[in-house]
Amino acid sequence: MKKSYFIALIMTATLSWAPSMKAQDASAGLLGHVHPYGSVRSYAIFDTRDVKAGAEDMFFYVPRDYSHNLEGQDVYSNPSIKMCALTSQLGLEFAGFNYGSLDVSGRVEADFYLLNGTSASMRFRQAYVDLVWNHVGYMENKFSIRAGQAWHPMAADMPYCVNVESGSPFSPHSRSPQLILDFTLFNGISLTAGALYPFQFLPTGPAGPSSAYVKYGLIPELYAGLSFRSSHFLARVGADFISLRPRWRTTTANYTEDNPYDVGSKVYDRINMISPFAYLQFESGDFKINAKSVFAQGGDHMQLMSGYALYDWRDPWNYLYTPLRASVSFLSISYGRKLRFMCMGGYHKSLGTQHNLSVNDAGYCRPTDIYFFSAGTRDLAQMFRLTPTISYNVGNLTVALEYDNTCVQYGNVAKLDNYARPLEDLHWITNHRVLGVVMMRF
Repeated sequence: MKKSYFIALIMTATLSWAPSMKAQDASAGLLGHVHPYGSVRSYAIFDTRDVKAGAEDMFFYVPRDYSHNLEGQDVYSNPSIKMCALTSQLGLEFAGFNYGSLDVSGRVEADFYLLNGTSASMRFRQAYVDLVWNHVGYMENKFSIRAGQAWHPMAADMPYCVNVESGSPFSPHSRSPQLILDFTLFNGISLTAGALYPFQFLPTGPAGPSSAYVKYGLIPELYAGLSFRSSHFLARVGADFISLRPRWRTTTANYTEDNPYDVGSKVYDRINMISPFAYLQFESGDFKINAKSVFAQGGDHMQLMSGYALYDWRDPWNYLYTPLRASVSFLSISYGRKLRFMCMGGYHKSLGTQHNLSVNDAGYCRPTDIYFFSAGTRDLAQMFRLTPTISYNVGNLTVALEYDNTCVQYGNVAKLDNYARPLEDLHWITNHRVLGVVMMRF
């Protein structure tokens, strides 16, 4: 009797522990698929003049044009130093989830780039899921879907450097909510297409930088591209398409005899812009070289020095706009592993608008009709940048020193021609930046 009672007690205890044991097994299985990662990055920067830059002057765009006070002194000729560790990152990467022929992976990533006064808060960087089907059909290929916020397909391939801007504004730089489809064929050829939504890096317009120009335009940003990959080469071509509604309703009253409308009246503005690009990369041992070129129409939502302009406002219900165009390119090389030498060269040339603009009696267009990238300036004619870098790498530790020489040719913003090109009072402004980095990955 006692023996039977003892056996029943053991069975009852075993059954009562079973759910918690299953829960522990599930948690252990989940943790086996999730891997934390991150980096601590500390920067020290010296500039010879004031610059247009983001987050404590770390994300560098251009040096400021001169501005003289009453004594004839350039108020922006101010050397400066700064130190910061805002771009330190934390992330979780998950992989190894399989459901038949479907593989699921992804990541969640944040940094401390968001400033709130003198303190830094965590900022959302990436959060996406990759769904991958291998060996689709009768060929050795795969089909994948990426859903969430990730790097823009035109920004994923970056030059070899250690600065925060990663080559911007000489290369597209953007992370966006997206739904990207990629179909890998035989011989390393893949087709990519998808829809994106500008959220963190925004297009500009009459109301300043905003995602509302896409939100109320009802057409997402679109991307299509073709890639080829071999053991040493990677080549890509593609294009970004964005459709904006600079105005979707009026904000002021504007009565005319033919077209009276009031505040909140629906209008039908729209501008469509396409930016094609090409990318080449070669790697062999410790030697790497890559290059990218973009013919930008607009592109300010990808941190490019461009935008668009209003050229016809005769119909108050439907203003007409034209894209600003620019040629944007970089070339970079890298050699070495423990002791690594890198160098990037970038060039930007403003090509003016596609359609000629209205001008005043002196033959100049109105700068207020030009909607330009918020960190840039309308009178930028061309610019180039050279950034040689040396880094020492031991395991996950990197110590690097980079020199950045950026030269910008500015014109007179009040004397832009009928294609919004600065052709008068042209002059060069140069900034010398020295950047030191200590980074530890984990």
